[in-house]
Amino acid sequence: MFLDTFLRTSVSQIPSFKKQNILLKSKQDSVLNSDIEAVKNCREWIVSKTKNTFDNTRILGVVAAANKADSFLPYTIPKIIEQIADMGMKADIIIGMNHGFECPKVIEYLSLLPKVQIIHLYTEAKPENNISAKIFDNVECTGEPYYLSNLYPEYFQHRIFFVHQKVSLHSSGKIRILGDIYGSLLLKSIENGWTPPEIVVAFDAETQFLLEAKNQAIESKLDTNGLMLIVNELKKTPQIDIISTRNKFVVYQKAMLDNMEILLPDFSQEVPPIQLFLNVVHGRFSGYKWNPGGGVVARTDAMISLLLIISERYPGIRVEDVHLSILAHHAGFASDILLKVVSINRSPKIGEMTMNSSLKSAWMEQIYRWNSGCKGLELRYGKHNISPIVDDGFPWFTITKSLDFLRALIAHRKINLSTIIKNVNFLAIALITSRQIRRKSSNNPDILQGPTAKAFW
Repeated sequence: MFLDTFLRTSVSQIPSFKKQNILLKSKQDSVLNSDIEAVKNCREWIVSKTKNTFDNTRILGVVAAANKADSFLPYTIPKIIEQIADMGMKADIIIGMNHGFECPKVIEYLSLLPKVQIIHLYTEAKPENNISAKIFDNVECTGEPYYLSNLYPEYFQHRIFFVHQKVSLHSSGKIRILGDIYGSLLLKSIENGWTPPEIVVAFDAETQFLLEAKNQAIESKLDTNGLMLIVNELKKTPQIDIISTRNKFVVYQKAMLDNMEILLPDFSQEVPPIQLFLNVVHGRFSGYKWNPGGGVVARTDAMISLLLIISERYPGIRVEDVHLSILAHHAGFASDILLKVVSINRSPKIGEMTMNSSLKSAWMEQIYRWNSGCKGLELRYGKHNISPIVDDGFPWFTITKSLDFLRALIAHRKINLSTIIKNVNFLAIALITSRQIRRKSSNNPDILQGPTAKAFW
């Protein structure tokens, strides 16, 4: 009785702005806890439905493809299948063709791969932006929906599923096609008796899984199997649910592959200042610990439950990888970032411009879009809940852990007297520009829910 009276009196004496802050944090905690509970319930359902039995002979790969993805897929898909085969395993690759995107030349090229079965699937029009569309094996979307099975033709070892998403009012955006894949194809297949692979690999169209050896240029490691290392790490560590690569921004250049024009990484080109800073710090310091969407390897039950709840509750999310990392962290899913493996992420050139309402630096626009998505999550969950994973504040570790930061910088770049000034200038530009972008994105956070939510870039 005395304690209740004391607490009421104490709260009443708190200044109004602090009360509002306490109430806001409480509301944000409640939202986060609700999402966590939904993720855990979904995972429990999957474990129960599968009787905790998974296929350990295959690896499931999921990638969302949209405009310009045909510049990467002819190279990356065969490479990932080859890396999986080198492990003595078979691949089920699901390519989600977002919002009517088609790439017939790529499909024709991939259909020539040996021991690979091509399967075409089609979605009905998406009913709402947060409801997964049913998936069929015919373009008319008639008959029973399609479900995955564990029956494989003897001739084929690997399968590539092209999920052609019908253009509709609610289909545009990466999270929308992922919602259809995880919500309709994968979850419903489990419900209908499919035993899924134990491990799922989430990647982007341009993703390459490479080893980054100490004191050795990464371009000399283009033929290394970074995916094998990360999959083996997950296999031998049963207590880990999610393990990812470090993200590495790289400028791409045009190349030719069997008379097709594609884009390949050009490691000789300088990446822009903020992208360079992220290359150095990602995975190493608090606030930079998200699992990048271009290179996540996870237990299938964990991955499906996370992406399903995100797609259903947040159809406006554009940084689903950061969102996934936050929910996994607070749900108690054990995760790690394997520093010696990188996944390649395309970066604009320093002088590249983009046309919107006015000319803008493409590299600044890339970071702005990412910041706007993170700002939406900050409003939803609170800075106090997301800062261990993503933090756009001043990177104090560059001062408090200056030696660690310098070691990371030196390991990333060859540092000598002639390059010290250049690197200091680059990092100063990154700091100044990031503050400008942060202010702009704070005024324009992504809308994550409701009919006005837009998930496309």
